[in-house]
Amino acid sequence: MPPPPGRFIADAHQDIAFHCQEYGRDFADPGATPCMITLPWLRRGGVRLICATLFAMHRQPDDLRRLKLTRQVEMYSRWFSLYPDVFVPVRSQRDLSRLATAPPSPGPDGIQAYPVGVILLMEGLELLNSPAELRLWFERGVRLASISWDGVNRFGSGSFGDHSGLTTEGFALLKKFANLGMILDLSHLCDAGCHDVFRHFHGPLCATHSNARALCSLERNLSDENALELGERGGVIGLNLLAPLLIPGWRHEHGQPPLSAATAHTLHLAELIGEAHVGLGSDLDGGLTVENTPLGIERVDHLGLLASELERSGWTAEALHGFLGANWWRFFERSLPP
Repeated sequence: MPPPPGRFIADAHQDIAFHCQEYGRDFADPGATPCMITLPWLRRGGVRLICATLFAMHRQPDDLRRLKLTRQVEMYSRWFSLYPDVFVPVRSQRDLSRLATAPPSPGPDGIQAYPVGVILLMEGLELLNSPAELRLWFERGVRLASISWDGVNRFGSGSFGDHSGLTTEGFALLKKFANLGMILDLSHLCDAGCHDVFRHFHGPLCATHSNARALCSLERNLSDENALELGERGGVIGLNLLAPLLIPGWRHEHGQPPLSAATAHTLHLAELIGEAHVGLGSDLDGGLTVENTPLGIERVDHLGLLASELERSGWTAEALHGFLGANWWRFFERSLPP
């Protein structure tokens, strides 16, 4: 089943449950709590597919973090039950195919719009006690995961770690990914870890929220070498909107970066690996605020402004359709379990 016709948005990285949990706010109606994503804004913005994360801050005790992750799964499940025609889980190619043909329906605020499909993404696996525990999260609905966040864990080094590759347990974890049919997200993994993955893992790969290191030299961003390999493997790279990952040395006193600072990363990566391998991975509500995102993007229904900027750069309607949503849709169409 091909992607839906017409312009729509697929965003491969949104920290929805994390933000609702940390700030005790409601997903549909946040009240006075500052946020960048709500259910009505997703639908107003034409968002039809997202990767929604499971993530807990690292400065907290491990047992509390595990509890928070479990509660986040429960939050998503509750929202699926509360809004069954509006906010729907996507765990397989069959689910994605059904989503492509689902009709518009009214949401909790009366907006008539297409449903939002939700793929669960686990950001960092350092809380697993063993590679075997990956199956537990797969059974809970998780379909893609990153091995690391910042620093070092039992499976390998993330960005800002010791730059080592995967550990023995990390290689065992790759086998669990393959056995389960889990998609591997390279975001936050250090270069040596990426190289180990390229050599030893033959399943689907992506980078849900990573930019071009050639334009912003933080090790958190992807090197051209790793981006090229990812593109050759059929992966997609999602544009992260956090200002320090867009502009070298950015600080709050510099003010919001222009939209062109964000689209420059997409243009660079598209020239390097092809327009079909770039998309959105906004990272909204994961520490992003109006102050540290590109000018004009104050919430999720403003993401379409990026397409307008790319259009001014000469991108075709087909390329814009891919960047906004179709590239990620096609990736998941071939990468999710049947």
